[in-house]
Amino acid sequence: MKKIAIVYGSAEGIQKHALEQLTETLLDCMVEYPSCFAAADAPSEEDFRCIYIGTRENNAFLKDLPGEPLTEPESYHILVTDDKAFIEGFDDAGVLYGCVDFYCRYIVSHEYVNASENHFVNVLALEKMPLFELVSAPSIKHRGLWTWGHVIYDYKGYLDNMAKLKMNEVIIWNDFAPVNGADIVAYAHERNIKVIWGYSWFWDTNCAAIDVNAALENAASVLEQYEREYRHLGGDGIYFQSFTELSSDNIGGICIAEAVTMLVNKAAAMFFEKYPDLELQFGLHADSVREKLNFIAGTDPRVRIVWENCGAFPFSYLPDDVEGFDDTCRFVRDICHLRGKDERFGAVTKGLVKLDWAAFEHPKGPYCIGISSKDMQKNRIERKRKVWKYIQAYWMAYAEYAEKMVKLVRQETGGNTHITALVEDGMFERQIMFPAALYAEMLWNCERETKELLSEVALRSYVEFA
Repeated sequence: MKKIAIVYGSAEGIQKHALEQLTETLLDCMVEYPSCFAAADAPSEEDFRCIYIGTRENNAFLKDLPGEPLTEPESYHILVTDDKAFIEGFDDAGVLYGCVDFYCRYIVSHEYVNASENHFVNVLALEKMPLFELVSAPSIKHRGLWTWGHVIYDYKGYLDNMAKLKMNEVIIWNDFAPVNGADIVAYAHERNIKVIWGYSWFWDTNCAAIDVNAALENAASVLEQYEREYRHLGGDGIYFQSFTELSSDNIGGICIAEAVTMLVNKAAAMFFEKYPDLELQFGLHADSVREKLNFIAGTDPRVRIVWENCGAFPFSYLPDDVEGFDDTCRFVRDICHLRGKDERFGAVTKGLVKLDWAAFEHPKGPYCIGISSKDMQKNRIERKRKVWKYIQAYWMAYAEYAEKMVKLVRQETGGNTHITALVEDGMFERQIMFPAALYAEMLWNCERETKELLSEVALRSYVEFA
């Protein structure tokens, strides 16, 4: 059998991680390291079974692939012939996601072809590889996770697993900016992941106790906090919540929707005057403003409204909470167009794993996030397994509701939007649980049938069940 060679166009930045990801995949299959050659030094195909990766600009072996050139950001083209494979990306991210899906869509789908004999088939070891071709691009442009920072116990593992799921944005909420925040940003960027730092614009665990008038008077303090704590970390934007996390529509007789819009617009004007290209994401809980959307419609159009708590699963914490789903769909359809042709719509969905709020305490000061021992992580995995087991059971039953919601948002926005799933304190950094992997695949391609996705995602070696 020929040895495997990866012939790459670039070994820097995101494409370096693509090369590492493909090496990891092939090592799992072949039990020995594949050789890696720059395209200019490509070996003879008589000696190696070659897998060519890169873009048409940096790898000459990809220039003459059949079919139309790729045109969409993050898209890829995989072509497998009898004895070689080509993974072309439109851009760096496309190369990475093509390498990820070379495993997910090709290797996995051919591993168990001889089922009558229960025989494991290593597709890369066959004399002739099964023919295969796939062109793919994301349904949702910005796909990611939302988490409190202090419950990330291994930031490298968390970001590595996001990249395996083709996710490209993480919102990390903190009481204090992480001391090692710049390191997190650098590591994320090599995996095509944008880091959005989240902090309070007069939010607390009891929003009813917020002094709304004082918040309006002190709007400048949120800009001061950004410049003091976050600007130097090199992140890609700011996510904030204010005093909307209530079931009531007022605080002390003051209309929440009207007051929060005033606060956001006042603070945003200060931000954009100094940082006109900054991504500002307004995390908005729908419960307190649902009947006052006329005020929210006046939010500065440069600010992305990221909607939460819009109704039934997948906006509910409980994945079996599907009652009222049709009403939720109607509401989401309306808010997608709240500001006319709104290109700055976003959503945080739930129904996965969250903080244990019964045991929550605010951190007392700055810290390094994502640094812990393997033993500590192992113990925490066992503590979270029962929670994941519950979530897993109802995702199997109700996954179609999540997919319908993703399809709805794509239909209403054209896919040029943000959908971020809340996954916090669930040891995602050590284990990619089935519901998280399934949802990520829906965000990448929401046009595939749920039934097809269930079996395909379950076969991946890195996906775990509680």
